[in-house]
Amino acid sequence: MNIFNLELLKARQDRAKALGPSTYLDKFVVDQAHARLSEINRKFNDVAIVGGKAGFWAKHLGINNAHLVADEEKLNLKCGAYELIIHALSLHWYNDPVGQLIQLRNALTTDGLMLAFLFGGNTLCELRAAFQRSEIRNDNGMSPRVAPMAELRDVGDLLVRAGFALSVADSIDLVVSYSTPLALLYDLRRMGETNIMVGRRKNFLKRNTLKECMEIYSRDFYEKDDQERIKATFQIFCLTGWAPSENQQKPLKPGTAKKKLSDALNSNKF
Repeated sequence: MNIFNLELLKARQDRAKALGPSTYLDKFVVDQAHARLSEINRKFNDVAIVGGKAGFWAKHLGINNAHLVADEEKLNLKCGAYELIIHALSLHWYNDPVGQLIQLRNALTTDGLMLAFLFGGNTLCELRAAFQRSEIRNDNGMSPRVAPMAELRDVGDLLVRAGFALSVADSIDLVVSYSTPLALLYDLRRMGETNIMVGRRKNFLKRNTLKECMEIYSRDFYEKDDQERIKATFQIFCLTGWAPSENQQKPLKPGTAKKKLSDALNSNKF
């Protein structure tokens, strides 16, 4: 059963463009991508970028002639055609993330690189908590207002399942300050990051529920240095993986080490 509606995601992204997009999060993550690429002593010629904001990413990464791929469960990628593929901060919206990663691996050339960015499980934890408490009091139960997101260990396992070599999953927490919780909600709309869950409540949010949610947020999740402002956490995962190749580094087989660990540590405990 599908959890997310990708067609609705595209509609929300179109609305964000019409409203005037909020791009600071994408710029932050693009800088992370640029930093990782700058550490690799290699030029990538054939590049694909996946996501509703792929054009924005290509422009700010300075990658000309990148193949831009829209958000689809089945991606428009040629098998074995790309030296570098970047999944640009939308993998958290997919119903089959491991299927996405397998498609990326199959589209890479031998020893090609994949970078995938997505929001992690701690993202918008403050908003999630405020909505849950407000709905329990006003609506006799909770609804999925903030989408469920993966934990770092889970996405690391996905890289292994998808068949990547030299895979790494790391996390960055970005805590942002807003004047009010309502300003955060407006900004999420301008990011195209509002709720696209199939099981979301279709009726309008009750005035009392929203009012109490905003009050809980302002009371419990304010900035330490400025209690007139609230904080919002965005947890960003970066997944790195390489298409397998014979010339890549590989771990030694058990029992082939020439020195004992105890000798290196000057200890007899090992």
